[in-house]
Formats: sequence, C-alpha cells, structure tokens
Amino acid sequence: MKHSSRMFFALLTIGLTVFAVIPSFSQIQSNTNVVEATVAILKGPSGISAAWMVADPPQEGGLRIKFLTAGGADIVTAKLISGEVDAGVLPVNVAAKLYNSKIPIVAVSVVGNGMVRFLTSDKSIRTLADIKGKTIYVAGQKATPDYLFRFLSDSIGLKAEVDYTPIYNLAYPEIAAGLATGKVTSAILPEPFATQACLLNKDLISPIDLDALWKEKTGLAGYPMSLFVMSRSFIEKHPDAARAIAQAYKKSIEHTTSDPASTAALVEKLDLGMAASIAKAAIPNSRYVYISAREAKSNVDALLSVFLSFDPDSIGGKLPDPGFFADF
Repeated sequence: MKHSSRMFFALLTIGLTVFAVIPSFSQIQSNTNVVEATVAILKGPSGISAAWMVADPPQEGGLRIKFLTAGGADIVTAKLISGEVDAGVLPVNVAAKLYNSKIPIVAVSVVGNGMVRFLTSDKSIRTLADIKGKTIYVAGQKATPDYLFRFLSDSIGLKAEVDYTPIYNLAYPEIAAGLATGKVTSAILPEPFATQACLLNKDLISPIDLDALWKEKTGLAGYPMSLFVMSRSFIEKHPDAARAIAQAYKKSIEHTTSDPASTAALVEKLDLGMAASIAKAAIPNSRYVYISAREAKSNVDALLSVFLSFDPDSIGGKLPDPGFFADF
C-alpha cells in the first residue's frame, strides 16, 4: 500500500503535460440548473474516437462539458485522483489499479478493442514460433502490448529474454518511425501507429495475427485496450448527465467508424494528435467499439488476468470486484 501511495503522490505532482481546453463548436445556452462536467481526452487513439463528442457535446438538462486534452494516461490518472476531471479514458489495467486502490471510479465502457499488431520486414517470420532468436521492439513495457505478447509467446513455450529479446526503450511514435525507416525490423505496435508505419514502409508485413491467437487461447473475441471511466460521485449526483455523456461518446465512436474521412479532418482541426491523412487510414484498422463495461466483463477480466499473472501490482493485486463495472 505504501508503494501505491507513493506512486499516486508522484502522479499528482507530474507537470510535464499541459492540458488545453477545447472549445466546442456549439454555443451553450445559459441554464439555472447547469450541470458541469470535465472530461479528459487523450491525444492519439482515444482522442480520435472522441472527436465528434468534443465538436458537438450533449447539452441535455443544462449539461455543460469542458474537455481537457492530455498527452499521457498518467496525467488523466492524476486528474481523476485529485477530482479535477469527472471522466476520461484509461488503459484497462490502470483503471483497475485505481479502483483497487480505493479511488472512486467505475468503468463505463470499452472504447478500444484489440488494436495491437505484430509488424516486421523480416520475411523469415511466418508464425509466432519464428520469433525465436529475434529482437522484437515492444510498445509499452508492462502495458497491454507487452503482456499480451508475453502471454501468447509463453503459450507456445517461448520466453522473453530467453528465446527472444524484447526492447522497450522507444516510445510508440519512435517505434513507428523506426519501422518506417528500416532501423527497426520487428515490433509490437498498437493502432494507429501501426498503420502509420505501414504507410511509410511498404515492405512491412503482419504475418502473426495476435487477435486470432488471443481468441484461440482464450475463446474470447477481442481484448479491451481502453476503458471510459467516470467518477462514482458524479454518476451518483448526476445520473442523467452521466448517461448523456456516455451516449455522446457512443455516438461519436459510431460516427468515427462510419465516416473516417470526415473524422480525420475533424481530428486534425481539433489538434487531437494525428494528421488527417494518417487518421483516415488508421480508423478502419483501429477497431473502435462502444461496449458497456458490464457486458464486456468477461473480456476485461481475461486481459486483467494476464496482467495479474505477470505483475499483480499492475492491477492492484487482484481482479476488481463487480462494483468496478457501471450498470449503464
């Protein structure tokens, strides 16, 4: 518990990323019963799918939303802990750890599903077994790409650091750039960075379908990458507003997947971390979804069980109890 406390205190003091207020495109009418909400938007993948909600936020019942953008989940975490934001998107394991650490948040929905790809320019790699003796750059040590790949490799008897060498010293954009220039031969990389690399290097192939292997090993179609979470107190005080925000995010995701071109232009206009040309190509590969957290519980628990097996502290030492999953 002391370790967790130190970590959360450190998060609260992080000041490397500056938040920016995104003005909506709609004029908010004055209302004596205004319900104010602050929603954190991560630049990058989850920011793409939230673009239409930012552009046209719900205003039912005097709801007034302020959107804050951040460059990393650590900033969203700190703002949720301090109560400065009411909702935001987090990696599944981070959300579970907050909940297990008695931070009063609940998971509302899965908003990103199964977006990790194996990319390589090494034509000798055809199956997972062929990575033996290879160096693999992995996006995100102790994050979903890392533990997902370790789990799948372990399942066929290949151990990281013994049978293959994982490299973690590059950030997602740097790995994509390395793949694009040929400096990185093989990597585990989530969308939309995977598409970005493929657009710039036509020699890249994806011979190992990680999603198919996950389904083969677990019997589950899809693993959740990102959760939309809310403050429990906000839901209890403003249940209608909470549902309106959730529905707005759902509609935004539906609009995103049905109209990649318009969404990509909007993402660039709102400065949500992706050029329009890249976002347009990446959206069809990104598998944005909106699945209620309660409905996705088995999938969430399955991925969290992988984290638990490798590093119990990464999710707070246990699977979250049913109270973690919102009932709407």
